[in-house]
Amino acid sequence: MKVFNKIFKNPLFWILLLALTLRLYKLGEFPYGFHVDEVKVAWNALSILKTGHDDQNKILGLYYNSFGDFRPSGIFYIAVPSIAIFGRSEFATRFPVALFGALTILPIYFLIEIFDKSKKLKLKSIGTGHIGAFLMAISPWSIDLSRATNEVVISTFFAITSLYFFIKLIKFKRKKYGIFSIVSLLVSYLFYHAIRFIGPLFFISTFCFYLKEIKKKEIKRLSLICIIFSIFLTAYFGISQNGLARLDQTSIFNNVDTIYQIQRIQLEDTTKNLFTLSFDNKIISYLGTFTTEFGKYFSESFLAGASGRPYRFATPGVGVITYVELILLIIGIVQVIRGKKNLLPLILLILAPLPAAVTSEDAPNLSRAFMMLPFLIILEAQGLEFIFLLSRKFKKQIVIGSLLLLVLNFSYFTYMYFDHSVSHLPYLKDYSGDSPTYRDVGAKELSLELDSLKGKYSKVIITDFPDSVYPWYAFFTNKDPSDFNKTYSTTTMERDYENIIFSQEKCPSDNGLLTYRKQNILMIDSWECGYQNQINDGSPLKKVGQIKRPDGSIVYTLLERDWTKPLIVNGIRYE
Repeated sequence: MKVFNKIFKNPLFWILLLALTLRLYKLGEFPYGFHVDEVKVAWNALSILKTGHDDQNKILGLYYNSFGDFRPSGIFYIAVPSIAIFGRSEFATRFPVALFGALTILPIYFLIEIFDKSKKLKLKSIGTGHIGAFLMAISPWSIDLSRATNEVVISTFFAITSLYFFIKLIKFKRKKYGIFSIVSLLVSYLFYHAIRFIGPLFFISTFCFYLKEIKKKEIKRLSLICIIFSIFLTAYFGISQNGLARLDQTSIFNNVDTIYQIQRIQLEDTTKNLFTLSFDNKIISYLGTFTTEFGKYFSESFLAGASGRPYRFATPGVGVITYVELILLIIGIVQVIRGKKNLLPLILLILAPLPAAVTSEDAPNLSRAFMMLPFLIILEAQGLEFIFLLSRKFKKQIVIGSLLLLVLNFSYFTYMYFDHSVSHLPYLKDYSGDSPTYRDVGAKELSLELDSLKGKYSKVIITDFPDSVYPWYAFFTNKDPSDFNKTYSTTTMERDYENIIFSQEKCPSDNGLLTYRKQNILMIDSWECGYQNQINDGSPLKKVGQIKRPDGSIVYTLLERDWTKPLIVNGIRYE
């Protein structure tokens, strides 16, 4: 009983409970829509659970190739126990990330303990560490990504834990902390690309910051071993062909505007002397693009506005931090600049978006820059601590007023999240929603209909836009992975299961009637297909159904052959 009493009296327990509640409440329903990145975690975790292989028949692969991106596959393995316990559901798939999103309050708390020795505020047993944990618990950025099966959340948990143990190694001079740090860093590398490039920089910066405090040569040697190991891990994971694949897709070096700028500069430079060439070169162009991208992550439009991308991870009308948090952040930074607080969190905050800044796709990016959040929270906590200590006479009123503003701001976020994020569209008049913004709404609904429909047709041909429906169909209609995954073809990338063809065509109706002209077929087109024009031109197509989003927009159109009309292609009549 004494143990339980001690736990219940610890404010950290209640903050953790709050964090879990905010990330698990209606987790199967929100975020609305089950995005392709999530359903592939679900189906691959189930496949590994049942067969030991992923759905591409690989055993213990470190990467999963969706579209040449070579996604780190750690998320598949960590989802296996959840799928085994909770079954085939959105909740089961999302639970591991949501859990680690809540647990991240712990390394935040302990880091602040090291930075500020958990300064007691004379508010019972509350210290600055508790403030940081609370701010992390209610962070919109953390909640949005934690509930959306985003593996960067797990990677960040282990990366911050690794940093905590590295600082413990330096400060408390115990070898075990070095081992814990290395193991945590290794685990973080298995989940997300960005930490692989920023990990060594965090270690080197922290080592240099505390160098004067390291008196024992043994501790200095162990710290250097940790740094060397982090560099080795980065070389092994990050600089491999698979590790660099996603960077090649998104980097500023492949940015069309930067390439165009370089071409224009080279054409316009007619003199080509030493002076002009020192400015008109690729390095200057890339540096300019990098500076622009880096600056985005410290802009008001990203932190408190609506510029964070992709929109499927954002809540309409809310930034990654609230406006109250933005004020606390500014106060915290001022405290650091005045020399009142530890400078290291600010240094690490500046370093955190570096991997994101060398990419330009979907920028500023909410996932690639997620490592910023722990240090934003630490600085916000220091800002709130300063406000709490402004006046001894009115401390109670200040505390109540500050917390009330935070709760009001957070209440707005929760209202927008649960009431206005069905389509995840930003409040921008001229914004045209791209397919990922809708989070593949309709794919599950179509999958559940397919089993009842397929018996009526000799062939069912399904569009692959915006994504192939096969993982939703296999996961939600209880298909056996050992049987279904035999459909994978390394040559065509198509999957044919029984009489269902998960095609690579955007609009199966374009060629379906001619290819299967003597068969009774069902063609499922995406919303961008012009089937109505074909019908108006006399094509024997008949609409038999549609799958729609909550806003009424069409996702899929179900079409069959109208046998009352002849099939005529290029003047040739087919019977």
